Amino acid sequence: MKKTAILGLCLVAAGSMSAQMSVVKDVQAAIKGGNPDYAAALTQIAPALENEESKGEALTWYVAGKTGFDFYDNLFAKKSLGQDVDGSQLADAILKGYEYYNTAFPLDQVTDAKGKVKTKYTKEMAKTIASHYNDFNQAAVIAWEAKDYPKAYQAWDVWVAIPNNQYLGKEAPAAPADTIVSEIVYNQALAAWQMDDLPLALKTMEKAQSMGYNKKQLYDYGISIAYQLKDNDQLTKFAEEGYKLYGKEDPKYLQLMINSKIEKEQYDEAKKMLEEALQADPDNAQLYNILGILYESQKDNDTAIKYYKQAIEKDAALANAQYNYGRKLCEQAYAIGDESANLSQAEYNKVRAEKIDPLFKEAAQHLEEAYQLDPDNMSDALRYLKNVYYNLNDEANLKRIEGLL
Repeated sequence: MKKTAILGLCLVAAGSMSAQMSVVKDVQAAIKGGNPDYAAALTQIAPALENEESKGEALTWYVAGKTGFDFYDNLFAKKSLGQDVDGSQLADAILKGYEYYNTAFPLDQVTDAKGKVKTKYTKEMAKTIASHYNDFNQAAVIAWEAKDYPKAYQAWDVWVAIPNNQYLGKEAPAAPADTIVSEIVYNQALAAWQMDDLPLALKTMEKAQSMGYNKKQLYDYGISIAYQLKDNDQLTKFAEEGYKLYGKEDPKYLQLMINSKIEKEQYDEAKKMLEEALQADPDNAQLYNILGILYESQKDNDTAIKYYKQAIEKDAALANAQYNYGRKLCEQAYAIGDESANLSQAEYNKVRAEKIDPLFKEAAQHLEEAYQLDPDNMSDALRYLKNVYYNLNDEANLKRIEGLL
């Protein structure tokens, strides 16, 4: 009985293998026929890719891969003719084709009794991948347009990897110039960002930079991603590299570097950086504004106000400087008010008329200007203005500001 049972199990296993390989043969025949249903064929062959017997056969993965590539060709042809095509499905087809062929390659390497390696499908698969090399970039763009960012990332990843695929041999395409590859890797970083995988986005952005991609957008987006991840070290690194290339046209890199120095209380280093920058560009209003921030962080408010005012004198259209100067004037008025709290009413009224109110009125001018220059980012200016007009008993302007908040 035991021998019979064992024999029965062997027959079941053999039958299972035969059934799955029969499915593989059916799919192979179907994709050779007229007007094949490639999507159905990929679904049909899927169990064979998991079956313990059939998944060890090169034929299984070869047929699955060929189905994927043929499906891609079919969809791309339709798209080229102006027909509506699912971009995600198109990218998925070529990615599966590549994945399945890569699984088939090692299974197709058979060593005979003489130690010679023989293959059956490798040459065809290598030629198919090589001939579709640029299609992976096309598929990535199409997937991006379909908002399938994971598949866009994967397709670009394959495009970068293909020239180094060991199984392609002499069919392998020449690797593109580093400048082209680095731009594709940068695109991958953007795709990772779009799919909210911030660690991957930052890692890929660093990779693109290390490969030579150095356009300004990399540093700007890299800083933004690092900021979201609260990775101050990487944020500062991007700022430092961006400053070397684009510091003259965009002062934010220097400001971020200074902010990092301030957070670490490295004030002397920050001051030295600013002094060197001012020597090279003495009329740069933003540098004076940053100097004001540096001195304010050291609680030297008088010097900070002096530099904020200089920034405005250099460029009255610098919203941050207008805001900082107006804000510090308000704080001066508040401080004088606190110091005068114990004076007699007559004495207080005199101080208010001669010192406090003039400061509030001057502050209002600069805070209003800051808001007019940059209304989208100056809500804090409105909050200061609300307090200013309250203290000045200016009901009309108070209501106007409250309506803007």
